[in-house]
Amino acid sequence: MPKKADKLKEEQFVNYFTDGNTQGNATKSAEKAGWTKTPAQMGAYLKRKLQVEIREKNEERIQGTSSKAISVLQSLLNSEQDSVRLNTAKLVLELGNYSQQTINLNVDNLNNKTDEELVLELKDLLKEVPSLKTVEKQIEGKQPIDVITEKTTKSKLHH
Repeated sequence: MPKKADKLKEEQFVNYFTDGNTQGNATKSAEKAGWTKTPAQMGAYLKRKLQVEIREKNEERIQGTSSKAISVLQSLLNSEQDSVRLNTAKLVLELGNYSQQTINLNVDNLNNKTDEELVLELKDLLKEVPSLKTVEKQIEGKQPIDVITEKTTKSKLHH
């Protein structure tokens, strides 16, 4: 059974390894936790030994910040800049494991299509990606949607 002092040092190692300026560095994390003799060897050993605790600690940190990250992405999706909205949408789709091959978007032809054609195309895509129900509700008018057209963008620039 490990000594109490070693158990405390192991907890400190996990904390140092998962956060701060020693994050991801086993040698510096071991040294900062109190292993001054052979910190490189001890760090490598602790990294293997405590991999479950390290993963759990990282998952806790991710869960704690994921709602904030989602809020930031949602606000970027409502940006007044078309390029910001487009790049954010691409990122969200990538994170959801949707690639251009899966969705097959053709951005170049958007200017040649009417609003009705674009809405129909989007509805077809939504049938293939049922997890995007919020977008579908916005299209159907059940939730507000912020639509910025070329005309409204130009009029905002002139005022």
